[in-house]
Amino acid sequence: MSKPSRPFSTGVSILLAGAVTSVILIGAIIGQNAPAVREAPPPPPPPAPAPPAPSFVSGAGFTLTSASIELPDEASQYPEGPGADLVNASCTSCHSASMALTQPRLTEAQWRSTVVKMRETYKAPIAASDSDAIVAYLTRLPTQGPGITQKSSDPSPPTVEIPGATG
Repeated sequence: MSKPSRPFSTGVSILLAGAVTSVILIGAIIGQNAPAVREAPPPPPPPAPAPPAPSFVSGAGFTLTSASIELPDEASQYPEGPGADLVNASCTSCHSASMALTQPRLTEAQWRSTVVKMRETYKAPIAASDSDAIVAYLTRLPTQGPGITQKSSDPSPPTVEIPGATG
């Protein structure tokens, strides 16, 4: 009785399986190190032009309308004149000169009230002894806003006259 040669065929199978596995592993290692040849993807299409901003948006019973405004020049100084240095030093430490230069013309009493409010409420660095000089300077400023009229003895707020408006 002869013995079948199973150990040999099992051994050969194991050797073949190991060889195939080695070839696969070596191929994978070489493949990782080999430079990949790929075609460059096509460039993305140019972005579509942005639509113009809507001039209004509505929703829930409200309509918001776009508006453009021109902000005052923040680097401006008060015009030369008696007290300009004091006003530039005192007032521009908190806001630009254009803040006051773009206001409607105010009376002496209104400017005094404003200076007191700035000093007492907003703690502006204004000495009480400088208030008179600051008020005198601001009162001498030319008219800043069109259509503003008020008598200096009238304590009520100024009246704004808008050309073409009817009431």
